Amino acid sequence: MTPSSRANRPAEREALGDLANFDLHYARTPAEVPDEAWAAADAVMLWHVMDLGAAEAAKLENCRIISRIGIGYDRIDAPACGAAGIQVSNVPAYDMSDVATTAVTLALNLLRGVVTYNDRVRTDITGGWSWDGPPILRRVRGQKFGIVGCGRIGTMAALRARAFGMEVGYFDPYLPVGHDITMEMQRFPSLEALLGWADVVTLHTPLNEETWGLIDSGAVAAMKPGMILVNAARGGLVDTDALHEGLKSGRIAGCGIDAFTLEPPDPAHPLLKAYNGREDWLDGRMIVIPHATWYSPETFNDIRREAAENIRALFVDGVRRNVVNEGPFREV
Repeated sequence: MTPSSRANRPAEREALGDLANFDLHYARTPAEVPDEAWAAADAVMLWHVMDLGAAEAAKLENCRIISRIGIGYDRIDAPACGAAGIQVSNVPAYDMSDVATTAVTLALNLLRGVVTYNDRVRTDITGGWSWDGPPILRRVRGQKFGIVGCGRIGTMAALRARAFGMEVGYFDPYLPVGHDITMEMQRFPSLEALLGWADVVTLHTPLNEETWGLIDSGAVAAMKPGMILVNAARGGLVDTDALHEGLKSGRIAGCGIDAFTLEPPDPAHPLLKAYNGREDWLDGRMIVIPHATWYSPETFNDIRREAAENIRALFVDGVRRNVVNEGPFREV
């Protein structure tokens, strides 16, 4: 059994007891894990930092299950694993309140200039003692808060935004008819319609073939001028070049970004160079956090334990839990 990356033992032991021997690999690429470790694994626990493709699936000679420590499984070739007889499971229902809360917090920080105020006062407590410093400063009440993907996390973000007096709308083509009436929120028929309406948009959709590059130059052109964009989902949802151009032109007033396609992101990209260099045109308009909206010590424990519970369910109870791919799977 090969938990990859940062997994520590207590949470996994809580779920699996003495049923498992753990082989820990603090790796970011499959090549860092020896072939004999892949071959010996009966199960794999995998963080989001590593890709696992068909080549790795072929090395998993004894593996029955890959349990992703998290929701998204876009970095796992789930069909290839299924063809190799390996079940892929995720953790879809850990406490996601941290993600929703942080997404809304990023928007609030930009709307109320908190980070800018702090930076300027810390740099010069006398000269920075001014109320008119932040480039984006708006009354929160009455802002139009748009959500792309109104599932569990998106709904939690919606409730938080509404509690601050914002008007909430969403785009999600996969929710049933009448969901908007149940939630008493406005539903938009297309992404473009939502982007043209919203003052703030947060992304809470999975990354797949349909959503890759969802926020591209066309989406930026459809945005209401001066919109704030928050990505607390997957980096591949946002084209960084388009984000750069949108910020540069002013079409995007500001952004809070938790995830990039490449992590850590490329510091040579013009947007990241401007951000790290504190260039005047971007000052106070961009907040970056290191793919951490999900993280709290409590969530860290929960997510690891739930991933281990997927393995226990299969090997002890014969139950296939939270499966995201199709078999035929190897027998246990």
